[in-house]
Amino acid sequence: MTVTEQNEQTGQETADGPPSSLKRLITRMLPPPGPGRMLVLCSAVSSIGNGLYLSGSAVYFIREVGLSSAQVGLGLSLVGLISLPLNVPLGWLADRFGPREVTIALVLAKALALCAVTLVSSFPAYLLAVGLLGVADGGGQVARGALISGLMGREGRVKLSAYLRSVFNAGFTLGVLGAGVVIAIDTHEAYLSLMLGNAAAMVLAVVLYLRLPRVPGTREAGRKADGGGWLALRDWPYLAVAQVAGIARLGPTVAAVGLPIWLVTQTEAPRALAAWLMAINTVMVVLLQVRAARDADTVRGAARLQRLTFLSLAIACVVTGLASGVSPLVATLIMVVAMAVFTMGEIWGEGARWGLRYELAPDNAQGQYGGMFSSGDALAAIAGPTLVTLLPERFGLGGWAMLAVVFAVGLALSGPAVRWAERTRPRFAVS
Repeated sequence: MTVTEQNEQTGQETADGPPSSLKRLITRMLPPPGPGRMLVLCSAVSSIGNGLYLSGSAVYFIREVGLSSAQVGLGLSLVGLISLPLNVPLGWLADRFGPREVTIALVLAKALALCAVTLVSSFPAYLLAVGLLGVADGGGQVARGALISGLMGREGRVKLSAYLRSVFNAGFTLGVLGAGVVIAIDTHEAYLSLMLGNAAAMVLAVVLYLRLPRVPGTREAGRKADGGGWLALRDWPYLAVAQVAGIARLGPTVAAVGLPIWLVTQTEAPRALAAWLMAINTVMVVLLQVRAARDADTVRGAARLQRLTFLSLAIACVVTGLASGVSPLVATLIMVVAMAVFTMGEIWGEGARWGLRYELAPDNAQGQYGGMFSSGDALAAIAGPTLVTLLPERFGLGGWAMLAVVFAVGLALSGPAVRWAERTRPRFAVS
């Protein structure tokens, strides 16, 4: 019996009558009472803080610290290069000492790094502060994945991940709105509130994490019966699955970066539509993520969702390219359809990632395997923004066709990679 099954209680309507429509809507967005709902609350608090910081920090570093936009961008790129290789050892620590404890430690480290950001006055100090922040944030996500698996078990971890993403998007949007107010105020104290507000949210999240049941670590986490070392580093089939799944992570980058730039520079659609498209994306994720991921709790179901992901992302790229050279109304309709298709690909892709990440990893090595799976994000994190802006700018519709080919390659590789990983699971079982 999982911890969730031991702690969940059956929700019943009160004697006052049926709940209101708003209450029913909120209830549908939340898992049943128990550890899952507490994790959702942790995610909601963290997402608001992240929305505050990520939406306004670049403006702070440029206007208040005096860095150039190129320096800010370089720092963000270096964060990915530094943090991704550290996710496997941080995940191993979660397996060894317990994912709740490591998650709490990394969230506290993130809060301290956010406080350190307020003291940045030079480019080297900026690199150090955001580097520590990136390591704590990336490692915290890996440890939290192991915590989700330990608390929810095979039956509930993918579904809870969908709840978490849905709520995270809603909370992040609130944080973005708050950051907009801060940027409008445009004072040093207001900008500092972005960092300190996120730090306060991390401290509150720690208090909530402490209320969760403890998932014990395992002394032999990630060790094979025939030898030591981190098993995930030798699991080439799992690594292949991670890299293929990472190709789909280009989809959200295309939607968030490529579509607005294409709309503003190459189409006759109204410029305000760029913001409205992201609103469509957010609403669709909040409302559809849980439903779309319900079949991803098996390898077969996750593999099917991944095929749908690559197919929809390839189609969306071609559709987007057709928005140039047409009337404003037609361009508007094309861009709305493209964003809807991109968003469905994003939603299916996240569900597929959770299913493959959890189901193909040994239960007592979820931390280090989750860290290995995150290595697949390197392409989207490092090369993604350049690809999705440069190709359409240089080649127009042909550039969008090239991006579609990238996703078609992912579609072709998806099935063989998953089947290879399935065949080799007995060899990579953890004793």
